[in-house]
Amino acid sequence: EPIDLAPFIESLVPMWEARREGVEIAFARPRLGSAIVMGDESRLARLLDNLVDNAISFSPPGGLVEIRAASAGEEVLVSVEDEGPGVAEDAREAIFNRFHSIRAEEDFGRHSGLGLAIAKAIVEGHGGRIEVGQRHDERSGARFVVRFPGAAT
Repeated sequence: EPIDLAPFIESLVPMWEARREGVEIAFARPRLGSAIVMGDESRLARLLDNLVDNAISFSPPGGLVEIRAASAGEEVLVSVEDEGPGVAEDAREAIFNRFHSIRAEEDFGRHSGLGLAIAKAIVEGHGGRIEVGQRHDERSGARFVVRFPGAAT
């Protein structure tokens, strides 16, 4: 069904703020009707939850997790940025594999290494793709970008 990501993501922000663990959450809300995708609401919520939880867990105390959604031509882009250590270029494909983690060994029990693999499967199930790189502003941190086909309006 068509999902307008502006109110959809906005409805999820309070849940993330409740478990933010000393990290600030900011959502750059797009104009209503400008970021519509065809999708399954529960799976999109799981995707976004996995990406934001991952960003929160890698952010330092007092850090900022930024979420954006916007249309770009025929695509709708969703990005999640954190202020953590970022992802080394040689690990950027592997982090989407099941049970893969770049965390310290003692953190693995709390983080199964499945979140990003699930996120990738959901994105691909919606005809999109996901990528990770550095933040857009060259500060320390990771930037996950999801590219969905835009819904015809």
